Amino acid sequence: MRSLLYVPGISERMILKARDTAADALILDLEDAIAPEQKLEARATVARLLGEIDFGGKEIFVRINSLATEWGLEDARAVAAVGAPGLIIPKCESVEAVTIVAPVLQSRYHKPIGGQTRKLLCLIETPRGVFASREIAESDELVAGLMFGAADLSRELGAVLSEDETEVLFARSQTLLAARAAGVAAYDSPHFAIDDLEGLRRRCQSARNLGYDGKAVIHPSHIGIVNEVFAPTPEQIIEAERVVAAMAVARSEGRGATKLDGKMIDQVHLSAAKKVLEQSRK
Repeated sequence: MRSLLYVPGISERMILKARDTAADALILDLEDAIAPEQKLEARATVARLLGEIDFGGKEIFVRINSLATEWGLEDARAVAAVGAPGLIIPKCESVEAVTIVAPVLQSRYHKPIGGQTRKLLCLIETPRGVFASREIAESDELVAGLMFGAADLSRELGAVLSEDETEVLFARSQTLLAARAAGVAAYDSPHFAIDDLEGLRRRCQSARNLGYDGKAVIHPSHIGIVNEVFAPTPEQIIEAERVVAAMAVARSEGRGATKLDGKMIDQVHLSAAKKVLEQSRK
């Protein structure tokens, strides 16, 4: 996934419009986008629409409320019961949060809609979450990725974010390292300045250069840039194909490494090349 579009769970109209965008995934939001007095209505709306709407090939996640609230666990139970294939745990700070939610999603009585695979994404957006991120990422086979939340984290730190967000670079890198150590995906936080498309591109490129797989999106106008930046370039695809071909020849000759353009390549390069080709087919 390159782009994960947040959509308020209270709005059927916005969810239908989001379905028709180029976003790779939709996040039906029951948390930040919903006022307290609308929480139950939003939950009911999302539960109903999960059973009524054909989302095509999009991956679907529901961001539940924090487990520390009165709504969080009941959100998970309600949407899992009607086939929500993916849940996002906000403000995830410990393995305990995963062990509470995972059994709800994994119940054999709940079949995910669209034949999708059950997945959990854990939102790392507090100091405790950053330091526990590796344990969280490794806690359950359902955990498919970590999401970094710069906005909430900066508020908890008392930080004022500059344009390049260097104030949270350690936490952003720690979250990525935790995801990679666990062998799961990593998704960067949204760009909140809706009309600042140049800034969006810079932030996407920075996250991509760091190693992130994709980025959360809060407005449909951001989807195109996010998809473009996080997709492999034609040059990267050609290079990956050459690495795969060179390693295939090396294997046929009983070697685990070989030279390509005067540089030594091995299994590490092969794995990276295969990842590029996999991304290019999405």
